[in-house]
Amino acid sequence: MQKVEKWRIQEMGQVLTRLSQLLRQGENAEWANVFAHFAQEAQNIARQKKFSLEVLKRLVHNIINCFDSGSSLRNMVLIQKNGKQMEVLNQEFRDTIKHLLETLAAIEEKWAESVS
Repeated sequence: MQKVEKWRIQEMGQVLTRLSQLLRQGENAEWANVFAHFAQEAQNIARQKKFSLEVLKRLVHNIINCFDSGSSLRNMVLIQKNGKQMEVLNQEFRDTIKHLLETLAAIEEKWAESVS
């Protein structure tokens, strides 16, 4: 039985979309495209009546790998011409990453419950 609720996958997709938007605003189209792709994958999974847990696990794993210790994403600063706007953008960027990682942890916890 699948324990991962679709709303969690939809939430993950929304957070990924927001992260992509922030990256684009911060002049980092490459990473923005990566997270837009992940958001599309999450939406595709959520649309399915019964989704493959293996496909979801692979997606979560790929997202988490973006934040490994060697990733440029870990120390990225998003660029804005206005210093105050840049500060606000980077704070939202950090908050969104935190939200994403919390969402991923909740999803992982749910699929761990289905195994135990």
